Amino acid sequence: MLDSPVLPDTYKFLLRALALTTSAALTLTLAPRAAEACGGMFCDNTPMPMPVDQTGENILFALDSTENTVEAHIQIQYVGDAEKFSWIIPVTAVPEFSVGSEQLFTNMLAATVPSYSLTFQSDCAEMDRGGFGCSAAEDSFAGGTDSGGGTDGGYYGDDDDDDGGVQVLARDIVGPYFVEVLQSGDANELYDWLIANDYAQDDDAPPIVQEYLDEGHYFAAVKLFNGAEVDEIQPLVMKYSGDEPCVPLRLTRIAAVDDMPIRVFFLAGRRAAPTNYKHVLVNPARIDWVNSADNYDEVVTMAADGEGTTEGLAFVTEYAGPSALVSSSGLYDDRWSQLDFAGVENPILTPSYNVIDALEGAGLVLCDFGQCDFYHPMIAPILRQYVPTPAGVAEGDYYSDMSDFEALVDLEAWDGAAFSDEIQQRIAAPGKNAEDLLKRWPYLTRMFTHISPHEMIEDPIFHLNGDLPEVSNTNQATAFLPCRGSTRVVLPNGDEILLNEDGTWPELPDEMPWVDAVQSVPMSGAPQVEQDFRAVISEKLEESNERFDYDDGRGACAVRPISRGAQGLLACGVIMLIGLRGRRRR
Repeated sequence: MLDSPVLPDTYKFLLRALALTTSAALTLTLAPRAAEACGGMFCDNTPMPMPVDQTGENILFALDSTENTVEAHIQIQYVGDAEKFSWIIPVTAVPEFSVGSEQLFTNMLAATVPSYSLTFQSDCAEMDRGGFGCSAAEDSFAGGTDSGGGTDGGYYGDDDDDDGGVQVLARDIVGPYFVEVLQSGDANELYDWLIANDYAQDDDAPPIVQEYLDEGHYFAAVKLFNGAEVDEIQPLVMKYSGDEPCVPLRLTRIAAVDDMPIRVFFLAGRRAAPTNYKHVLVNPARIDWVNSADNYDEVVTMAADGEGTTEGLAFVTEYAGPSALVSSSGLYDDRWSQLDFAGVENPILTPSYNVIDALEGAGLVLCDFGQCDFYHPMIAPILRQYVPTPAGVAEGDYYSDMSDFEALVDLEAWDGAAFSDEIQQRIAAPGKNAEDLLKRWPYLTRMFTHISPHEMIEDPIFHLNGDLPEVSNTNQATAFLPCRGSTRVVLPNGDEILLNEDGTWPELPDEMPWVDAVQSVPMSGAPQVEQDFRAVISEKLEESNERFDYDDGRGACAVRPISRGAQGLLACGVIMLIGLRGRRRR
């Protein structure tokens, strides 16, 4: 008998971490309306490099049904030059603009990312008989990680400017953004105005823009302001009256790619669900549990297509449950709100007003020995703007001991009051708002889909339904190791599937559905099943399993090679312990 477990080469699987990017350029509506009158965010696609990366955004809706308001947070991933950044967003009213917290998205993504893991057990009766000195073994690994504010100088109200039929209803400076809310009845006039005012546009946009204008929408035009650089980009927040969040895709399709991923979060008092899109349950047998769901993207894409039943217009729910799952770490610190440099004439005037010492005391930065660590994504660009490093001096050296370079301090760039305002509006206020949102709203929903441009014909709308069950983001199946033959995997829904005898996930019949069920979700009550594929799935699982042998050793204890080319020996008294790390996605 062997003294320690033996792992045959057959079961020595390569474990790798999954970092699935499922970001998407998303669009949103800013007022209640009929389904066909949904506003959206548009990212232009000119012959120049596209200003906004169409695969790099997430969106969060905070829904207050009591006050009938929606607060939309849009995370922006930008690729390109700062001066080429431009973005127009259809709106049905003038919203309140502010900037949001990047850390909030980081924490939500990390907390709610789906994970798929296997628990391994012996199912060999020969190993269970004490007379032979055999015992069952069990091992389980499930791991892996994810990879509000104020306004400044805002102006609201009618603008007397009348430029070719385009009226400016509002102007605002919000963090790094300059925002103008525009009204027009003609898409071509709006297109010309945007071009003339340095908002790059796509020649294919006017017909779609006209659809929104005909539905009574305005457009919020956004660009970086006053020399702001790309590293100053942070989530944009819009708060408006309404109770029906929407992700309009009609304009997005101009610059979208095939199978573009879209991820939407909802903070509210109960679970969110799609209104005019279908809700689908993926077939867990299609997920490669052995490799920790490294085919998850493909499964969601195929499930959203719904075997031809949804026309690509469907979402899956990846998590629905308590928002307390999301960590508040790094969102806000009371010390940030206490930073005040107004009246300070020199950033290194005295040790007590040394700007770096003050920021270190607030936990925003640590500079020492010629190196700086920045603990908030906005503090570095703000510091570099108001306390720029002198020419020829390394940034880490300068900020580590500013007193050594007192003669080189650029007092023209320093404005203590403005520096304080930037910290409050772009760091403290957004962080406090993010923290308050998680405390106020007890329920978080995370939904995901893939959609191609030709499918972006209808804008998805969402609603709340308190009768829906929670959805865990932790998925676990059990693999039973036999004496001989194929491993048997029992999925969370009770389905059983036999693996290839080399331990890999089997290639399933082409007719095996990717979706378990297609649902429509009413405003209240349980989901209504429109398509049920359970019978077909059971038939195809049986067809797949018939190809393999499974021996649980209910006969005599024996030692023999695994059949069909599998490697290694499974012997009485040999216990195999296998751990597969659960792969998780952003």
